[in-house]
Amino acid sequence: MRPSLTLATLDYSVELESVPGREQSEEVLTVRYGDGRTDRMRLHEYDRVYSIPGLYEEVVQRRLECASPAKIAAALVATAATDGDAASELRVFDLGAGNGVVAEELSRREVHTLVGLDNVAEARDAAERDRPGLYAEYLVGDLDDHPRVPAVIDEHRLNCLVAVGALGLGHIPAASFDAAWRRFPLGAWLAVTVPEDLVPAGSSGFGDWLEIEMTAGRLEVVERERYRHRLLMDGSEVFYVVIVGRKSG
Repeated sequence: MRPSLTLATLDYSVELESVPGREQSEEVLTVRYGDGRTDRMRLHEYDRVYSIPGLYEEVVQRRLECASPAKIAAALVATAATDGDAASELRVFDLGAGNGVVAEELSRREVHTLVGLDNVAEARDAAERDRPGLYAEYLVGDLDDHPRVPAVIDEHRLNCLVAVGALGLGHIPAASFDAAWRRFPLGAWLAVTVPEDLVPAGSSGFGDWLEIEMTAGRLEVVERERYRHRLLMDGSEVFYVVIVGRKSG
């Protein structure tokens, strides 16, 4: 297992701004370095956050107790196993891959083939810096216009599409997600986490897409569970829904 980065090994401290009512995309933190410099940024300024080793893990995973990476990995692997597919048979396209925290959870559960995509180059750099060798390939760019997307699905024989926090909140549009999903073979697995208020039909592009795919018989939802995604900096809770399904038509 790769060594874990902690503040004990890093030359900075972090202060979180606890302001009631701030949305996830509005949250702010300040990094204080050992030499006296400070760096204030929004948590969703991913290029800046990923550029500082260990910062994302310290803030999101430890202090804000983000459960989504472990939650989706466990749900996907358990659901696939129940249907007769071993974790080692899953070949995953990790959308909004970030610095690899989701892929690392999947790797711990014996998923060996992982391809990542993120529109932030610093995310890829952080994944390669902190988790070298985790991804077979890591693409940087938008899902809907990256020229390598169709090829990586085919070349790596991907049979599972994973998106943690990448749907909603102004991230991957439903139309782009649908275009990528259509490239996957019959029987492919889908595993996503979505803010709970964006799941019902009529609430978001993804909610509408999910309803259409299920109604048309093209997607069989096998697992669906509401859970606490993480805390906000003011201590309030954010709930998501994890959905695991299989392409059925």
